[in-house]
Amino acid sequence: MLCAFLLLFFTPRVLAQDERLFRELLLNSEQEKLLRDVKPIYRIQARSNRHFLDLTEDIRNESLFTSKRDGEDWLEIFDHKGEPLLKESLDTHGPWSRLYKIQVRRLNKISKVMILYFYEGVSRYLEFQGTTRIYFISYDNNNLSSLKIYKGPVIWDEKRSFKDHYHQRVYDISFYDLDGDHTREVTVSYGRMNRVYKYLGKGNWYNFDDQEALKQF
Repeated sequence: MLCAFLLLFFTPRVLAQDERLFRELLLNSEQEKLLRDVKPIYRIQARSNRHFLDLTEDIRNESLFTSKRDGEDWLEIFDHKGEPLLKESLDTHGPWSRLYKIQVRRLNKISKVMILYFYEGVSRYLEFQGTTRIYFISYDNNNLSSLKIYKGPVIWDEKRSFKDHYHQRVYDISFYDLDGDHTREVTVSYGRMNRVYKYLGKGNWYNFDDQEALKQF
């Protein structure tokens, strides 16, 4: 009787912890690959309005929208013919997540960046808190097949404590050629945080912290 009780008490936890091991033992690698390739079926889907903007300055508008799929947020970008260019998931922390601002800036003669301001939603555990994060989408030579997304920092937050105290942190985003190489860096100030993001080309970025930035520039 005691053994049966212990088995019933501990089995669910053991099965949950070792599920991956059991799958590897019971399924061969080809079956595992088939499972990974199965596209998820979403039960609840919604999407934002489609936003149109001319990324290549050829008087033909590209477009993008964000969508929600069972609590996941996705970004999709299309060329002027409506063909897909980029599809990426965006981090969320709770309900009310949304894209609310898009900014396109030139970094140098051949490279541009589209900055997305994405509100990550709110959490209500113990206290109310919401955050905004920026994403950098870079492309070179007006070639939209070179679109690459880079997850940037949190730039803004709001918080309401259980004592009903509410505050917001201000931010500033600027574009300067700090090292004189004819490519503008993106500087981000948020509260006491200061960061410099340098574009290296081909979708690659380097994030300087405060000390590195001081030494470099």
